[in-house]
Amino acid sequence: MLIEESENQLVIRASARDQEAFSELYTLYFDRIYRYIRLKVGSPSEAEDITSAVFFNAWRTIDHFAPQRESSFAAWLFRLAHNAIVDRYRRARDIISLDSTDKRPILHAIQPGPETQIERQIAIDELHIALQSLTAEQREVVLLRFVEGLSAREVGDIMGKHEGAVRGMQFRAIEALRRALGRGSEAGQ
Repeated sequence: MLIEESENQLVIRASARDQEAFSELYTLYFDRIYRYIRLKVGSPSEAEDITSAVFFNAWRTIDHFAPQRESSFAAWLFRLAHNAIVDRYRRARDIISLDSTDKRPILHAIQPGPETQIERQIAIDELHIALQSLTAEQREVVLLRFVEGLSAREVGDIMGKHEGAVRGMQFRAIEALRRALGRGSEAGQ
């Protein structure tokens, strides 16, 4: 694939301390990494700080990225982001996360009409409550798989799990969300 080949070339160049190549990788991944962190911590300014730290760490350690050990550069970056969130949480203990009781929506869309806003808020609140029924690992899988669009293998690399374990957590998470949202499983009824 042409995109993967160019990304691989950028990674090789960035590993050789080519700032322009790293800048292109930054541009390719900034929005995804920021969104992942923003959904985890809640606060835009905290997410910006952590995202900056992730990319600083990525630049500092890019020569440690090993394509033969990692499923992708994206998975490596998301693992750095995951670790940065965990480190920050351990230090601060007061980061707002998906586990918190803060149910404010994290959406940056054009403001729709009042009825649509109310319906959207209700749906977000219901989903937030349903997410609380999941284990922390299941929430992480849901976020990485469905919000960030990573493969099960990439999520496994980030979480230190086998791809099959990720698929199992994903299945159980979806079933738990269905039950929590009152939609039940066709197979289970």
